[in-house]
Amino acid sequence: MNLLTVCLIICLLTLIGYIWGKYSLGTVACMSMLLFLISGCISPSEALANIGNSNVVMVLSMFVVSEGFKRTQAVRLIGRSVSAIAKGSVTKVMLGFTLASILAATFTGSAAAAFCIMAPLISATCAEMDINPSKVTFSVGLVCIAACGIIPVGGSLAMFAELNGYIVANDYAQHQLAVIDLFKGRFPSLILLAIYTTFIGHRFSPDKPVTLTKSGEEFAANSNREPLKPFQERCGYIIFLLVTVALILNEQLNSLLSGIGLAELASWEIVLLGAFLMVLTGVLSSKEAFAAVPLDLGFLIAGSLCMGSALANTGGGEIIGGAIASVADQLHNPYLIGAVFYLVPFLLTQVMQNRTVMAIFQPIAVLACKSMGVSCVGPVVLVAAACTTSFMTPMATACIPMIMDVGGYNVQSQLKQSILPAILLSAINIFWVMTVYPL
Repeated sequence: MNLLTVCLIICLLTLIGYIWGKYSLGTVACMSMLLFLISGCISPSEALANIGNSNVVMVLSMFVVSEGFKRTQAVRLIGRSVSAIAKGSVTKVMLGFTLASILAATFTGSAAAAFCIMAPLISATCAEMDINPSKVTFSVGLVCIAACGIIPVGGSLAMFAELNGYIVANDYAQHQLAVIDLFKGRFPSLILLAIYTTFIGHRFSPDKPVTLTKSGEEFAANSNREPLKPFQERCGYIIFLLVTVALILNEQLNSLLSGIGLAELASWEIVLLGAFLMVLTGVLSSKEAFAAVPLDLGFLIAGSLCMGSALANTGGGEIIGGAIASVADQLHNPYLIGAVFYLVPFLLTQVMQNRTVMAIFQPIAVLACKSMGVSCVGPVVLVAAACTTSFMTPMATACIPMIMDVGGYNVQSQLKQSILPAILLSAINIFWVMTVYPL
């Protein structure tokens, strides 16, 4: 039995473990990581690197920052204000959440960072409106994920440079992207996303959490605690505000730091610093800070990263990529070619890191188009859209375990909510991109 077969068997067992629900997701992910390690699909250094991955550190640290913010009266004021404006309408709440999430995703360039900003606001608003976070959390998370890299600011510009790098590296520079191409190719999907999450998505979400969730309980517990002293109160919302602004303006902040000779700060460093300041200023005690860290969630993210590493190491992605290049070369309908280059990466990125899938499929898309003598702009945009729209499984992105934790979803409910938006986004992306960027 070769290593790829072993890897696929472990992946299948992991998926069965997630769906079965006998053990927590973090426990299943940890067992999966050990199996990949013992079988040789990943090395010990890779396992440790995934446990200490920047996404893991950022997500777990943001739970501490959010917990500190929840201790303040500011989060309740925001919740009451949103509730008063919405006047009991979930649709109005979702419109506000959707617009705020698009802005957060656009300026941070990170789905996890955007959702970290939105999570405490979800808890506060739902508590004030007496609705379960399960009704709105998936839709907010969906926007945080799928809105990244569309509007030509920050992360989108970095992706534009990355995609042109793939094209130039494969000697097809005559078909490079223009700065506006990612927005031009994907803005209909952003409009569809906003309409879906505002008016439709929450109707398919469970009325009550499917699994136990600490978020609602913690918010209720915070409501019963003695209010913070004025100094700690101010520190709580100032730290949260500064972390949020630093995440949104990370690029400008790093330019400023470089200009004065200081080291740049990565997103995870900003959030970790914020978590430390919450304890240092007394907003949270050390015990409260450590209690806010969901270790099960951390192991789930690390285990999912290990699965992606194992699939990359054993050549699973390259085999699939080679197969779709062969299929695309034999197709003559541009929309079918576009469907192949969107759907396969979209499905694969549900279990592999999106950067890994991008690194595998972008060169394949460029070389396939080069062999056919056609423009590669459409397929390249489609692969990018597919790789940055992963929301169906807990392995898809670090943001999904957070969504499941805050919303109280299990794997089945997460998948059930994902099917319709996956179909709609796939259809609009394939049709629109291959229409405006014909081969």
